[in-house]
Amino acid sequence: GFDLLLQKIMTMQYNIPTITYISIVTLSLLVTFMQIETVSGSVGDNSQPFIECLATCRTRLCGISDIKYENKLPFYMRWLKWNCVDDCKYQCMWPTVEFFKDRGWPIPQFHGKWPFTRCYGIQEPASVVFSILNAITLIYNLWWYRKKVEDKAPLYNIVHVGNVVSVNAWVWSSVFHTRDTRITEMLDYFCAISLVIYSVFMLACRVFGTERPLKASICGLILFYFFVWHVHYLAYVKFDYGYNIKATVSVGVLNSIGWLIWCAVVRKRQPYVWKCALSIVLLNLLILLEVGDFPPIWWVFDAHSLWHAGTVPLPFIWYSFLIDDCNYLLKEKQQRKEQSIDATSSQTAEEVIKKIS
Repeated sequence: GFDLLLQKIMTMQYNIPTITYISIVTLSLLVTFMQIETVSGSVGDNSQPFIECLATCRTRLCGISDIKYENKLPFYMRWLKWNCVDDCKYQCMWPTVEFFKDRGWPIPQFHGKWPFTRCYGIQEPASVVFSILNAITLIYNLWWYRKKVEDKAPLYNIVHVGNVVSVNAWVWSSVFHTRDTRITEMLDYFCAISLVIYSVFMLACRVFGTERPLKASICGLILFYFFVWHVHYLAYVKFDYGYNIKATVSVGVLNSIGWLIWCAVVRKRQPYVWKCALSIVLLNLLILLEVGDFPPIWWVFDAHSLWHAGTVPLPFIWYSFLIDDCNYLLKEKQQRKEQSIDATSSQTAEEVIKKIS
């Protein structure tokens, strides 16, 4: 029933021009992201009302004893490492928002983020919930994959590692959106790009095969070197937000175009690859949410959280493709094995006949 529903969404009659058009759109999104310049401050936290409020709050509440103030906070806020200064920033954010609204000015960002209503110390509740749902969806789909695919199928272990990488990325996404600190931000960014890089590696394994793994292994080593260099640069040289966005989107575009081209090439003999193409296209369309950023609805749902919400159902399509593809590869492997046995048996029979003659 699920496959029939997906077929209604997208038929198998896509072609090379269609794939080319999608690739152009994806590249256009890349160019858009390349124009993004990030700064450490934002309009809100650089505004006079916020600066004055923060100075007053710090003097009155944090100047005498920060520890005493923190002890008055609820246990969940202490557990999430909220301190007096951080709480002052949150409390001063809302009068500043009202100051801007009263004058008809656009809602400002604070330290690169929109103002969100805090929930039990969680800074971005919607993004946290949707990140957790993404992780749960991936775990469920791995269970489904294991039921449908034999462990001797090609790419079986590759898919498992990919699931671990993906779940890890969503776990750290939920941690980062729960509490934005330097370390949680780094881990979120590093794990996010690791997910995209591993998808490129999966593409290399699918194109070159795993029975003769030399070419796929070389690609894997190059990708691993790039990941290590990327992490080292951001962690120890310069934590450059703009570079991180450009690097992640560049790898993402490479990954998307690669999978779409592969789908276009093999679609006639492997018609199920429309599922792969559909998941890639939907993922790239969701990027439009990030381009059209807007202030949070009800101070909870911003474009980024809706992007996370949109990715929740995609693993159902992607793993449906992986199941079909791995079973296809297994069947192909078994046929080659049978043909090899038949050829060996035929050769042996011919040798026996020659000896008898």
